[in-house]
Amino acid sequence: MREVDTAIGILTLPKELPSERVNAELKGITLFKEIIDSSKLWKLNDAIAKRPIAHCRVGDYKIALDPFETLENCYFARNFHLVLSINGRRVCVVESHNSDVAYIDSLISLLLLGNARWPTELTPKTLTEIVVEQRIIDCELGYISHAEKALASFTAENKSDLLDALSNIEKGNSQDGLASILAIARLKYVCAGWSMSHVVNQIKPFVSACNPKQINQYFENPFEPSDRIFLENIIGIATI
Repeated sequence: MREVDTAIGILTLPKELPSERVNAELKGITLFKEIIDSSKLWKLNDAIAKRPIAHCRVGDYKIALDPFETLENCYFARNFHLVLSINGRRVCVVESHNSDVAYIDSLISLLLLGNARWPTELTPKTLTEIVVEQRIIDCELGYISHAEKALASFTAENKSDLLDALSNIEKGNSQDGLASILAIARLKYVCAGWSMSHVVNQIKPFVSACNPKQINQYFENPFEPSDRIFLENIIGIATI
């Protein structure tokens, strides 16, 4: 083993590691630090030279990323999981291993996802709670659509399902998307005691992600016949 001085502290690497690979990691770590230094989200706890931790807060969640342990696990144990936690709980995020690039690149990608406000399509599914929390914050700041604003009325599980439904609709799979949305409508009406008008007001922004043709197609062939009841009310409001 050998210790290497980097832009954020002392990193331990295998002694036999080729110099070009070491240089690639050093260059990447310098970029890693530059991104943190210029970020409004990420901070670096560099109080301990051999164990710097990158961290950020998203609403009620604190994310901690250990770059050195991640790199050491990659080189010494062939373990390509990021050493990442949310509120002290380890989260599984696996680096898509490519031997031609520096391992630090996957950590840089995570920093950039945070700076981009955790986009739904690009953020690992194991970080869905962060995606949802960010959408709620964005709602309060006025950054997001009416559909995403409505997320604040639902449980975390509902929010995840609704985000997946919107993703399906964006990909052209409106049948599955609407089926998921209206399943939540039924749940809130039957089990949560929401009035029909409240269900319609909260669900309408998500249904409106579909065009009139897609809504009519689902109306003709719904997953559950009772879904037509909600669509009739929404159609009446939306005048499609």
